Amino acid sequence: MKKGLFCFFLLFFSVLSVVSLAQIKVIAHRGHWNTNGNWSGNDATPQNSLSSYKAADKLGVYGSEFDVNMTSDGKLVVCHGPKIVSLADVQKETFEDVRKQILTNGEAVPSLDEFLLLAKKSKIRPVLEIKPDYRDKDNNLPAFEAVANSLKKHKINMAEITIISFSLEVCKEAAKRFPKTMVQFLGGSKTPDELYALGIKGLDYHYSVLDKHPEWVHRAHELGMEVNVWTVDKKSDIKRMVALGVDQITTNYPVLTQKIIDGTLPKKALIIGAHPDDPETACGGTMILLKRAGWDVTCVYLTRGEAGIVGKTHEEAAKIRTEEAINACAITGSEYKFLTQIDGQTEVNKERYEEMLKLIQDEAPDVVYTHWPIDSHRDHRVCSILVYDTWRKSGEAFDLYYFEVMTGTQTQNFNPTDYVDISSVVEEKHKACLYHVSQDMPPLLDNWHTTMEKFRGLEIRSKAAEAFIRQIGKGGKNINNK
Repeated sequence: MKKGLFCFFLLFFSVLSVVSLAQIKVIAHRGHWNTNGNWSGNDATPQNSLSSYKAADKLGVYGSEFDVNMTSDGKLVVCHGPKIVSLADVQKETFEDVRKQILTNGEAVPSLDEFLLLAKKSKIRPVLEIKPDYRDKDNNLPAFEAVANSLKKHKINMAEITIISFSLEVCKEAAKRFPKTMVQFLGGSKTPDELYALGIKGLDYHYSVLDKHPEWVHRAHELGMEVNVWTVDKKSDIKRMVALGVDQITTNYPVLTQKIIDGTLPKKALIIGAHPDDPETACGGTMILLKRAGWDVTCVYLTRGEAGIVGKTHEEAAKIRTEEAINACAITGSEYKFLTQIDGQTEVNKERYEEMLKLIQDEAPDVVYTHWPIDSHRDHRVCSILVYDTWRKSGEAFDLYYFEVMTGTQTQNFNPTDYVDISSVVEEKHKACLYHVSQDMPPLLDNWHTTMEKFRGLEIRSKAAEAFIRQIGKGGKNINNK
């Protein structure tokens, strides 16, 4: 029992081990436009603007990617295209007409000349993407020639810029013309050996390509090549690419990505219960201790407790119990999320599996706590099955622990592997539980949960404890000890 307690607290207070991660560099995708971190962007720093490039420079990332298109009269502008503001296809418009388009911050669509002048003054690496040119579908070289001339005109140090393109011909020509420049192919269709044979010393592939061919990262490094990956925004995907050992990560979330690389992103715990009050009564003390240890903690409720108040409609009960759960989370310091199942009518089917999978992939937790599957309450069993399935589908990417609820009446055959001493926070836990007024909580605490806490405390010689069963991973090992 002492070993279980010790191992559990190692999980609590461990810090992400950073091994050879310092060299992984962050590239802001189209500049640091997503400055508020919620994808809606910021009107003051629109994508591919001078302002978003300046924001990336101020942030201090390794580089900033930007897109270059050639207008109908052979001039170069910076925008993703083909649409820009009110124009349907930037390549079919004149430079003058494109420049009349005003971005959300009042800037005109920038020219490449403006961007290169800014890049020379900045501290970050410009990552210049040459967009495919409809005028030369085979080679896309007219735009490349114009870009090459512009780089020469501005006397850009070619060892301090990266050129990327979906056009293999552009990459081949850039590698030939600028041997000191890092050139990366975006297309994802060539092996490292094939690119190397063409003189291209870098690849910049979508993360799904490297998921299918993780061995390409190691092979590219054997050849002395660089590996960039785009566009990586979810925490789980970022962590996976970091683990692969890529050289650069292009992302719309540069702050988040840098924290993951540095190991400074707080660890994340999800507590997933079938109803409001399940997480608080089962492991409210653990939640409080995790929060105090600097973790991000989120309570996820499978339902809103729609069937949980006698004499109330589902709508009335859901409103009351949702408010109670939110108030309880304020005490434990947890965020909260509600899924869309109905109390007493929970389901296990393809749609519900996908809902749970999406939730956990988006949250990318380090540890998840949920119901023990042997339980007299069907909703508890459903919740446990859905979480376990996600754990398997995710490649056992997080630690999984099961909690108990009213053992003997609901949870059955519960033989703990790990304990948490909650003596110091038991009063706060009970305060959170008591916010669930509709559940007549005082008798439940007195007759069940307090008794359980004291009994589990006796097992580890403390005043009060919460108990868990650790899910064993591949090869019979706990995931955290791989």
